[in-house]
Amino acid sequence: MRYISLIFILFTVVSCNKKRNSFDEIDVLGHAGMGLEMLNSIYHDNSKEAIDFALNMLGSNGVEMDVQMDADGELWLFHDEYLNKETNATGCIYNKTTDELENTSYTSIHKEKLTKLSAINFDEFPSKTYFLDIRNRVSCTETYVNANKLIQSLKALNIDTKQNCKLIIPSASWLDYFEQDFNVYLGVDDIELCQEVLQNHPKTKGIVIRSKSISYAQIFNLKAQGREVYLFEMRSPKGIKEGLMKNPTGIISDDLRASIIEKQN
Repeated sequence: MRYISLIFILFTVVSCNKKRNSFDEIDVLGHAGMGLEMLNSIYHDNSKEAIDFALNMLGSNGVEMDVQMDADGELWLFHDEYLNKETNATGCIYNKTTDELENTSYTSIHKEKLTKLSAINFDEFPSKTYFLDIRNRVSCTETYVNANKLIQSLKALNIDTKQNCKLIIPSASWLDYFEQDFNVYLGVDDIELCQEVLQNHPKTKGIVIRSKSISYAQIFNLKAQGREVYLFEMRSPKGIKEGLMKNPTGIISDDLRASIIEKQN
């Protein structure tokens, strides 16, 4: 009987380890397409070319895109606070007109044009997830975007009706504006502060957080509360594997190819 008990315990431990090491249920998404500032990316991050490439990659569950609004209310995919560094324009998106930005392109090898959010066909891949990282700060003027105007622009594109679109909101104070009409996730660094915020925002679906800022146990607790957890800022195979081992809902990776391979291993 003792021998049988030992075998049962050993079987249970092995089964638990196998379950934890199985990544089948973890979504893998590309950060700004194929990754942010990755040398092996074919196209510039947030370009339509990069987004399309990532969505068509076998094993990809979707993409994250950085969204900023211009002076006319048009929404654009762009990561940095300033246009100066990687485009042929200067200043900030929020202070530019749509006409000005339509003539703006990256200084990368392919000279990709800045992409409007309206150019993304969310219905082409209905089973894939699109995270829209909403940028609300205007560095050029040290002010904040008009939340109501931004909501109008999102609704004009029917983002509020698309179940595969998820918004990353950069501050707790903005959740009240968006969580009534959109699938909302809080972008957070402080996991302790996050717990308090989520208690006051039951409609917020979950969080998006740096992998290094949260543990396996903390993710487990949040998921037990019915929240989803997506990790980002993983570039190396080691970092990707560590993120997957924490068993989040998904990872938003800066090396989409490597993440798909690690998920399958």
